[in-house]
Amino acid sequence: MAEAKAVENRSRRVKSGPHVEKRLTAAFVRSAPPGRHADGGGLFLQVDRSGARRWLLRTTVRGKRRDLGLGSAKLVPLSEAREKALDLRRIARAGGNPSLRTREKVGEGLSFEELARTVHEKKFADRENNGKHIGQWLRTLEIYAFPIIGKLSVAEISQDDIEAVLDPIWTAKPVTAKRTLQRIIAVFDHACGRGYRSRGNPGTGLARLMRDQRHKPGHFEALDYKRIPRLMAELRPMKTVGARALAFTILTAARSGSVRTATWSQFSSDFRIWTIPAEHMKMKEEFEVPLSMSARDLIRSLRDERRRGDDLVFYSPRNARRPISENTMRKVLQEHFPGATVHGMRAAFRTWAADEVDARDDVAEAALAHAAGSKTVRAYKRTQLLYQREMLMEKWAMWADGEIEWFSNDNDIEEEIRRRWEEPIG
Repeated sequence: MAEAKAVENRSRRVKSGPHVEKRLTAAFVRSAPPGRHADGGGLFLQVDRSGARRWLLRTTVRGKRRDLGLGSAKLVPLSEAREKALDLRRIARAGGNPSLRTREKVGEGLSFEELARTVHEKKFADRENNGKHIGQWLRTLEIYAFPIIGKLSVAEISQDDIEAVLDPIWTAKPVTAKRTLQRIIAVFDHACGRGYRSRGNPGTGLARLMRDQRHKPGHFEALDYKRIPRLMAELRPMKTVGARALAFTILTAARSGSVRTATWSQFSSDFRIWTIPAEHMKMKEEFEVPLSMSARDLIRSLRDERRRGDDLVFYSPRNARRPISENTMRKVLQEHFPGATVHGMRAAFRTWAADEVDARDDVAEAALAHAAGSKTVRAYKRTQLLYQREMLMEKWAMWADGEIEWFSNDNDIEEEIRRRWEEPIG
């Protein structure tokens, strides 16, 4: 009788384990609705209303039921989550505390944006009043922080990264800058409290290190476009990432943020078109930049030096997963022309387009991705003006490269550009 009960108990123990037929699939993980979805063996997929999804392991640690985080489902695939869950269950069965060994690992796989959305949801979950403030709390991070540090790991973000978020708005929008910093600090307070960081809150005390907010900045100082050839000649032999990023920014007349976050997947296979995603554009609309031959040569030289696995084109020398800071290009520019700003390169391009080549206003404004007309009209014009913009950017590149002699009335510069387009690429 006792032996029969023992067999029955063993059978029950087997049945209480993971049910393979109910396990999740990779497709379901990507599309699962809000809620907690079981995979078996205590492993769950937690999907928040914000869309953030992460792995949780429910297990018993030293006699107490615990939920352990295993990282973002966007970064940790289903198979890896199952392996982690198995390892942690073994640690728990051996009497260890798996949470102490996994929290910082979770932080390494958790992006700032994901944690910020989780903190926002928890912070305001039970509040029904002051809806404007609730919306602004996350909106400031979406506008100013996410484009720069949103995809970075909360375990690795440094004070320099946060300064790159604040620097453009610290004196221009002092109130907004302080609120943004307060909200960044709140996110990292949560990260530290949960054990996702071991280095403390990188935002604490940063305000005291920033410049005086009473300083009122003027317009971005634009370098005279006639000095651009000299600047480019000085940048050309430099092989630093800051110098190359600045040269590419000048050749494309793009905003520095779009350049710093550029990835290889954004370029067409022949490097003729650079497609900037909507989240990296000021107007939140995808934008195509026709690349001049000079810009393509620069990108190809970087591609030839690319290390396997690198995604960012202009990455930090200290960490290939991070873009260069906003100060990187500015420091290079200041060494050659003190007082000039990187953003001012766009103004130099716009003045050149009007003064030297008498470019049509709609073409020049489209090249700068400036809004004009309705969304439909803008999309149509940008598509229809792609050839005109390509021609304009080639002329700008020739000017920047010092081929100023082509800009006399006696030369057919467009015919010369078309001739160069027909030459085989070396």
